[in-house]
Amino acid sequence: MYSSKRTPRRAFTLIELLVVIAIIAILIGLLLPAVQKVREAANRMKCSNNLKQIGVAYHSYHDTLGRFPAAGDNGPTACCSADAGYFDYYNWTYHILPYLEQDNIWRLGQTNQAALRTSITKTYFCPTRRQTQLYKNVAKSDYAASRGTGENGVASRYNLGFVVMMAHILDGTSNTLLAGETRVHRAFMIAGDDCCSDNEDAYTNGWADDVVRHGASPPQPDIWNPALIGGVADGYFGSSHPTGINAVLVDGSVRHIRFSVNATTFSRLAQRDDGQNVDHDGL
Repeated sequence: MYSSKRTPRRAFTLIELLVVIAIIAILIGLLLPAVQKVREAANRMKCSNNLKQIGVAYHSYHDTLGRFPAAGDNGPTACCSADAGYFDYYNWTYHILPYLEQDNIWRLGQTNQAALRTSITKTYFCPTRRQTQLYKNVAKSDYAASRGTGENGVASRYNLGFVVMMAHILDGTSNTLLAGETRVHRAFMIAGDDCCSDNEDAYTNGWADDVVRHGASPPQPDIWNPALIGGVADGYFGSSHPTGINAVLVDGSVRHIRFSVNATTFSRLAQRDDGQNVDHDGL
């Protein structure tokens, strides 16, 4: 025999449902910053590894040729980039490609500059800033060599006729900046304002601040505000990391340099031969 009484079904009330949703929202709010921190830590480690590879490639180039690669120049006829086939005018980012196991891209540049300009080198991208892809239809680099506070850094302009060798690093390799992250205007990475620090390809942009930066001023955070246009990011080292930039010194060591670094300390680090000590604890 079956009882005629039915057990009432239990269900969430509206208040209980709202409480559950509120608890889930609170947990997400608590967990999201932790997840973002973990993601940034992984991205920063990858970025540091990219610079480590760049430092090793610079040393391998120097071991092979007895000098560091020229940082590039304009022309001889193009006003703001290197002419096709004038490989000495190409940037350091091109010259060290064989030492980054990117011989195929390097060889492509010997025969087809247009194809070179659209060939991506993954090592040149910081994952905190952007995905590895073309931007404005060309390959990019998030790293720049140091020109010092004038022409007294590791990066040398080809047409000046001076090539930097290890013997010219008079301040010591552990006291001299080799390369670091660049400052860009993130609102215009994909489209919009083309001036000036992130508007050309990574390999043939001449003597431009796409891949060469000065150390006369401390590094600064990337710019996000689309109302700020023009050359506001030009020339500076910088990054999308929350506290500073990753940089590689001439001795191959990678350091994280704070945005709050003293201007004098950073300018001394950027120069190869000023004879001044660098306060490493102040970086």
